[in-house]
Amino acid sequence: MKFKGVENNSVIREIGSLFRRHDGSDWHINVKLAPGQKKQHFGISQIPVLARRRVVNATEQQRPAGFQSRVVIENARHWRTEPIEACPIPVVNRQDDGQQWCFNFEFGGTQYYLPQLEFARVLFFHHAYITRLALIPNGLSQEFDVQRIDKLSKALVNILPTCTLPLYVRGDYALRRLLAWILLDDEARLSFESVARYQLQNGYDTDKYRLWRFQFEPPPLAGVELTIRGHYDQERKAFFVYEIYGVSNLSCDCPAYVDFVDPRFAERRAGQGRAVRPGPQSGPELEIDDEQEPDVDHTEIRIETLAVAFEFANPIQTTRIGKGKGQTGRLGQEEGSSDSPENTGLEVSTDEASTQGTLPSADYDGLEDKSEDASLYADKFKAFNTMVQQLIGLPGYHHLHKEIRKLPNMEGYSKHLLADGTPRCLAFHRIQNDGQVYALIEVDTSDNKNRLSTLLLKSPSMLFNWEQFIKELEIRLVKGSLVWPKIYLKRTFASGYKRISHPSSTSKEKSILNIESITRWTNRVSESFL
Repeated sequence: MKFKGVENNSVIREIGSLFRRHDGSDWHINVKLAPGQKKQHFGISQIPVLARRRVVNATEQQRPAGFQSRVVIENARHWRTEPIEACPIPVVNRQDDGQQWCFNFEFGGTQYYLPQLEFARVLFFHHAYITRLALIPNGLSQEFDVQRIDKLSKALVNILPTCTLPLYVRGDYALRRLLAWILLDDEARLSFESVARYQLQNGYDTDKYRLWRFQFEPPPLAGVELTIRGHYDQERKAFFVYEIYGVSNLSCDCPAYVDFVDPRFAERRAGQGRAVRPGPQSGPELEIDDEQEPDVDHTEIRIETLAVAFEFANPIQTTRIGKGKGQTGRLGQEEGSSDSPENTGLEVSTDEASTQGTLPSADYDGLEDKSEDASLYADKFKAFNTMVQQLIGLPGYHHLHKEIRKLPNMEGYSKHLLADGTPRCLAFHRIQNDGQVYALIEVDTSDNKNRLSTLLLKSPSMLFNWEQFIKELEIRLVKGSLVWPKIYLKRTFASGYKRISHPSSTSKEKSILNIESITRWTNRVSESFL
């Protein structure tokens, strides 16, 4: 990824005010690069990738700038708001962006100065669409209709027909989860909507421009841990934050289950393809033209950037369903989408698409969801786990271990996700029978991508490394399009593996088989032990 009109290996030194012309609606942000150059501002669509001391248009791998630290938030609402020039570090307070707002707080005997835009960028602005939406008063209500079915357990988010939320965000469980937090957590929503409110209250006009020093009201975020880098002055016990790399232990005060009702997610018909999340751009390097608009007819391109590690303490489960569909209407295809967009052009735009646009439309993905959420998908294995419970109830069987695991996300492959964008999981049990250790493995194929039988494995030794094996198996499943890797299994277990057929059922019935079918399945598995 490169920016058009920017020199190679340019360093972001300062980030200034936002501005727009009185005769236009597009906001821009002042940015000072080193070395100095003609380009001195970017569109606000680029805020997801703008952080101080980042190197843009890098020609080689760059080491992150600054000293790393971790802080735990007690209550961000109690932080003081001060201009950056209040920071006592001379190299910081002498710069031209000293009038921009930052938060000042104490942790562990050190005073931290955190630019407000950087904090909002990491909490909310992971793609260009949501960044632009934050500056629109009541923007969330214009794009989404929220229905709380049950405050604690269930909510519906109706994506309105005019909503321009990118298709890959709609189909990605991690980005949907963050959007659900913004929409449904009262504190998060108030914080997000405070961006537009502060702009209306504190922005000011000159002859040609509306200018504004970015400011917002953060959520309390009690107990949240931030991983940061910046300039640490030991003598003054002061730390100026360049960039936040990780947000962990974030509590989400939302219903446990959120369905996104999407009019662009149609019911799948026989013979039609299924949508998958577009992979990272491959082939020619993308060049982002900050001055041009994208064409509404072009395929959306997802741009992977330096990712913020995001970890919810209580991750919620989101699902994408078609408009008018019930709980079972989760399989579908995206209107106008394709499995592999043809990204032949070098130049793209991350701005709002329009009929006057000329370039392919692109948007950022700067989020890495590290929430421990595999347990959310245990219901997909209800029948399988019932079969295992029956099995270990038989004489001579002892249960040793069980876990639900998400298949790994690998560049260029899509089988780690189900058709609705939720993770494809694997259930893994270890069982002992007559002193011998076995494993039973089941993969979720509820979207009918492929038919995978239950896998029974006999441990080749008492010291066999199951964790190492299962990681390798998961990689081979994703790369091999959900086919058990026969050669690898034979090399590892010789004749000590078997594939056992499932009870006859439709894909939708796999998790709700009747007890007679499960008992017959149990008997087949028991008879297959080697």
